[in-house]
Amino acid sequence: MSQTLPQTPRATFQESFNQLKQAQKTRKGVPLYLLYVNRPAGRAVAAALRHSGLTPNHVTLAGAVLTYGSLVWLAFGASANLSSALVGVLLALGYILDSADGQLARLQGASSAFGEWLDHALDNGRITVMHIAAFCFLARTTDYDHILLATACGLFLLSSSCIFFGGALLDQLRKNAKALAAPEAPVPAPSAPGAQPGAAAERDNNRRLLRRSVLTLPVDYGMTCLAFLLLPWPQVFLVAYLVLAAAHVLMCAAFLPKWRSELLALG
Repeated sequence: MSQTLPQTPRATFQESFNQLKQAQKTRKGVPLYLLYVNRPAGRAVAAALRHSGLTPNHVTLAGAVLTYGSLVWLAFGASANLSSALVGVLLALGYILDSADGQLARLQGASSAFGEWLDHALDNGRITVMHIAAFCFLARTTDYDHILLATACGLFLLSSSCIFFGGALLDQLRKNAKALAAPEAPVPAPSAPGAQPGAAAERDNNRRLLRRSVLTLPVDYGMTCLAFLLLPWPQVFLVAYLVLAAAHVLMCAAFLPKWRSELLALG
């Protein structure tokens, strides 16, 4: 569950925003879009809603309405014209609210097991609905073979679902392992001869994190949302969709052996 921040009944928007910024989750392995666009936008929404009377679950459900509603329209009603780009806009807005609900929970001290479960259940469900909707739209608006379209959409769905669910479960297993090892005080590792000074080591670490953020950008859900802005041009959208699908398949293939090694090390 989200960590609760100190409660400040009369905190201003700026104070709430800064409070969240200082308590932001780690940036380790976080893609650029999530790091520099979605999290700050969600932070602003959470800060604005802190004293509104809305709960984190309200924000979660509002994001679900935007996301699932736009995808149902894409599957059954959207045409290949400029209005269909609205799907990409609504998906991106839904993603912002998906970031805002957890941050609002920290601000309001309203974290709950049900809230976290609801958030993850809806996030996982949207992956399936998104790629089914993409297939329906492409099948209606292009002349490409439906079997090939279904294969591409299915591979995208499978790989993105594995990345999302596998990554979320891995994080939880890491937390469980840390909780079990908590009573034992960690032994600091000895400094290696010729080790870099702290500032230089931090710069190297920041560069390494930035490289990881760039490499994982194609598998950021936000990039998939932006690809749906190309829906008015189905052939162009399909090219972008296939590029992102290939990136997800390759990244999933890279993640799985890495996760296996880490899990075996956890015992």
